[in-house]
Amino acid sequence: MKYIFLLFFLFSPAWAVQDSGAPSLEDLLDTALINPPSNVDVSTASKFAQRIKNAPSAVRVISRDDIQQFGYRTLGEILRSMPGLFTSYDGQNTFLGARGVAIPGDYNTRVLILIDGIRLNNNVFDSAFVGNEFPLDVDLIDRVEYVPGPGSAIYGNNAFLGVVNVLTRGAASLRGAEGAIEYGSFNTSKLRASMASRLENGMEYLISASQFYRGGPSHPAYMDYAVPAAEFKGDPAIDGDLSRYLFAKLSMDGLQLSAAFSSREKKSPVLFGTWDTPFLMIKNGVSLNENQHSFIGLTYDFDAFTDWNMQARLNYHQEEYKGSYPFYMDEETMYVSKENAKGSWWDAELHALYHQLAGHKILLGVEGRVNTEQFWHSYVVGFNEQNPVEQSASHYAFFAQDEFSLTDTLTLIAGARYDHTEYGDHINPRLGLIWNPRDKTNIKLLYGSAFRNPNFFEQSQNKASQFKNANAEKITTLELVAEHYLSPSSKLNSSIYHYEMNDLIGQGDSRFGLIYANLEKIMSAGFETELEQRFDYGIQAKLAYSLQKTTIGNDIELFNSPRHMLNFKFLLPFADSHWKLGTELRYVSRRDIFYGELPAQWLADMTLNGEISKNCSVSLSIHNLGDVSYQEATRTINFDRFSIKQDGRDIQLKINVRY
Repeated sequence: MKYIFLLFFLFSPAWAVQDSGAPSLEDLLDTALINPPSNVDVSTASKFAQRIKNAPSAVRVISRDDIQQFGYRTLGEILRSMPGLFTSYDGQNTFLGARGVAIPGDYNTRVLILIDGIRLNNNVFDSAFVGNEFPLDVDLIDRVEYVPGPGSAIYGNNAFLGVVNVLTRGAASLRGAEGAIEYGSFNTSKLRASMASRLENGMEYLISASQFYRGGPSHPAYMDYAVPAAEFKGDPAIDGDLSRYLFAKLSMDGLQLSAAFSSREKKSPVLFGTWDTPFLMIKNGVSLNENQHSFIGLTYDFDAFTDWNMQARLNYHQEEYKGSYPFYMDEETMYVSKENAKGSWWDAELHALYHQLAGHKILLGVEGRVNTEQFWHSYVVGFNEQNPVEQSASHYAFFAQDEFSLTDTLTLIAGARYDHTEYGDHINPRLGLIWNPRDKTNIKLLYGSAFRNPNFFEQSQNKASQFKNANAEKITTLELVAEHYLSPSSKLNSSIYHYEMNDLIGQGDSRFGLIYANLEKIMSAGFETELEQRFDYGIQAKLAYSLQKTTIGNDIELFNSPRHMLNFKFLLPFADSHWKLGTELRYVSRRDIFYGELPAQWLADMTLNGEISKNCSVSLSIHNLGDVSYQEATRTINFDRFSIKQDGRDIQLKINVRY
């Protein structure tokens, strides 16, 4: 009955269209494109703008319209709507899995995440999170480009399973002042104020500030296992999340200055007890997880020697994490464990595109990073403190790529990158053969490799535990991609891939603490397909399906690796063209985890968007429409298993006002 109820709500809005009558001329002018766009430009795959059909990858793009129409609240929600991607939330952070890989200890280190081309993965954990920890308000996103597969031939470290580039809005999209207010379930609220304009001299600016707060459910998951201790004082439902974001950019004549600052405070309860007791006790004290991230970046696009299109970048980052975790060794005495990680770094890049040689587009580039600070310290207050671990390091890289038109319908792409790093030197090639036998069909055969160095945190933990350092991870891939327009209004994308991964680093535990060791060879093979269909009057449907088999060692299913994933999105006008209703149905098959498994998930979301006036819009979103009880994998043991219960039905109301 639950799924009948779910499907009823997914498809019932169709009756609103049938009863609305023929659309007016004004409605038709406001209607979305009837056909899927066929000439989309992307810049992430090769670091220069090119048609998506010419990019050496199965590039996926989510636009700002998609984000609004389907009520996506975080970058993680945007990404999990794409083929092959899924997320897990462990009560603290949101983790991203790609093509069947999301193993313990991976703090989003194997996908490179960018904002306007600025690398976010930090220099302590190599992480860049995609939940409320992401340092940019989703309302400021113009589009998200996801390039699956190895990207080390262009981007180097961390571009192991893919690259995500978040491109921000400009003055043309956000002209004047704009404010938004949200309120919803679990005592959730959000405020945003933004302003952007283009001046007479051609200068454009944007500045935005946001605050997000979430009190959490009145009966969090841990209260299924724990009860307040007799002496407990306060509210046992401690699950607070407070995030603040500030973003600004200024651009003129090819020069762009970007700056961002974000902070997050995540609170959790203090529990005491043994794992084999029926209940734990909620004790006095609050665990606090604090993160701050800031960057400032300067990008300059210019022409040199007439024939060279150049881009220069210089960025500076600072990031700090503080953890305060009270714990009890007995019922009476509370101890406090403290953690602190700090990183600061400069990165710079210069690349040039030459396209005056007939049949060629040649990309040449150099990139470097200087880690001015890498710091990690963990201790228990009042006891002998271990000395903090610190280092400073640098690396540099050279890369090149040639896009060579062999014939009018056949293009060869060949490239490679050399990285000199503190953990060794790496050379990673890329080869692609792109065939356009007809305007409606595009076929790509792709080969590539990538690496990920053990990060500073992993090395620090191994040193503290007197365990040998892990080796760098390596991957080689082969992929066949096909795009075909079945009709002007219907597009089909499909890909088949095979991955071979060596020395992936997994998290373990020893009597000295956490350790990170290289795992056995991991193999992944899969198939992804996405069918998009557009109808009259702005009705759209998109169906994506992913099949993957990811194994380790002797054909053992990898931890937290689903075999099947499905995503169905449906958008249609509600009453008239000024109101639209978007529904999304997601399926993730069962997954093996340590000490058990996660059952299959069927989840649905629904969002109604509309305009009250020219300058005021409203959206009402219902996430987990069927109020399904489900769990997600965690990176460490949670009570008696490696999973944690997720929230139920979540209703959010948002009002957006423009001036």
